[in-house]
Amino acid sequence: MFLEPIQHFRKWIRQYPTAKKFLKFGIVGATSACVSLGVFWLISLQYPALNLISKAIGYVMGFFVGFTLNKFWTYIEHTEEDEKYLLKYILVYGVTLVIFLLLNFLFDHWLHPNEWFAAWAQNLDLTQLSLFLKQNGPLVSNLLAIFINIFLNFIGTNKLVFKVPEPENLFD
Repeated sequence: MFLEPIQHFRKWIRQYPTAKKFLKFGIVGATSACVSLGVFWLISLQYPALNLISKAIGYVMGFFVGFTLNKFWTYIEHTEEDEKYLLKYILVYGVTLVIFLLLNFLFDHWLHPNEWFAAWAQNLDLTQLSLFLKQNGPLVSNLLAIFINIFLNFIGTNKLVFKVPEPENLFD
């Protein structure tokens, strides 16, 4: 009863290898984010004064969990033994981290996307949401930058780190 929709979805997703990779990439990203937040939370409970250090340790732990899961699950069929994936992965995530920070700065100080979304919510008669968006500019900027960063990380990991061929060239 419950397996039939899952089997149907698995058959459907096999037709779209890039969508399948993105789904796996998203699962890995969510897992590594949970590890990162969990490590941060555990350390900050014990040592509240070490807020920034616990965030850094959590980020590093989440980074390595994400790398390991991507290498051995998401991109397993695209890995070779002699390749230096970790260095490329660090490079991609380092570049996208800089882009993420620049986007946050640009959104917070010049573009103010929270005002765009607040106006959109107001037009839809969602007054509470509109007020929330107006009052939480840094949160909106951060979420928008995260959304953009997800796609940049996926493209960088796909094309530069694990060099996944286009779907039409998978069997060449």
